[in-house]
Amino acid sequence: MREVAQRARVSTSTVSLALRNSPLVAAATRELIRTLAAEIGYRVNPLVAAHMRTRRKPAGRVAGPVLAIVDTQRRRHGWRDNRTSMVRQMLAGARAQAAVRGYATREFWLHEPGLSHARFSAMLRARGISGVLLGPSSDLDLRLDLTWDWFSVVRLGSARVEPPLHRVVIDHFEVGMRAAQNAYALGFRRPLFPIREPFSKAHDRRMEGGFQTTWSHLPRVRRAALPATDGLATQADLEGWLRQYQPDVIIDYEERHLLGLLTACGWRVPEEIKVFSLCAAELGGPLSGCVQDGEAMGQAGIDLLVTLVERNETGVPTLPVTLSTGSVWNQGRTLGLSGTHRGEG
Repeated sequence: MREVAQRARVSTSTVSLALRNSPLVAAATRELIRTLAAEIGYRVNPLVAAHMRTRRKPAGRVAGPVLAIVDTQRRRHGWRDNRTSMVRQMLAGARAQAAVRGYATREFWLHEPGLSHARFSAMLRARGISGVLLGPSSDLDLRLDLTWDWFSVVRLGSARVEPPLHRVVIDHFEVGMRAAQNAYALGFRRPLFPIREPFSKAHDRRMEGGFQTTWSHLPRVRRAALPATDGLATQADLEGWLRQYQPDVIIDYEERHLLGLLTACGWRVPEEIKVFSLCAAELGGPLSGCVQDGEAMGQAGIDLLVTLVERNETGVPTLPVTLSTGSVWNQGRTLGLSGTHRGEG
């Protein structure tokens, strides 16, 4: 900082204020100081800056450095109130892990009316925030234009995002493999696996890729039925598939969507039809299927973000890192099991 001050012929306090985008420094001077800092490779260490802020606070008001937890859903509070338990768990896991790591968190909504990405970036910087956790998006092809050099950023979720960022995802290929393996081990041979096409495309078809790759190599099975829809399946869709394919088990892409449609159609689960979900809510819960641990995903996202912040690594990464979490199988009750696997039929 002293070298920047000498080159700009200002005090070190002016450099400090300029690098925090303070309005107390003229815009031209702020720009000159940022240019000189970039030329010599100087960056503000966010942890040192946070420490200095706490030293300036009156006794009893000391706070840790702050991470931004950004809701990217199109609907306000769409992350906190999401219909899928696993998505809500990501938020809870992230907040809890930040506290464990000694960081405070503040939640923001990316789509606040009238707030451009440039203004959103400026708002975070004005609050002294250098670490940003982007939550899962309802946009299956999200494009962002933050001022990247100001922030360390990690994204939760595997839907496509531009520019590519460090991220933590569910291993959808592994979830699909586990679904096929368990369906086969439980004796099912005619699975119905409806696909929501936009979601599948945005996630590089990993879930059904894992399922089909595994299923096609199992002995004495017929080709699985994987009909596709543009949106969530309707009751009419499901009734048509049941007539056409006569499945012995239905695999739900969502948490409980197809289960709800079956109930609306008058089917009794599991007496008349078996169902399991690829996104069951919890281990030990009534819904059979793969449990994707959203809490662990949120925790991993914070751990990765804290590593970037403490290394002062900002900007769009040249080689983005992807961390993936797996799933566990929950027996539940929607397959009508009594503690043992069925043999092959």
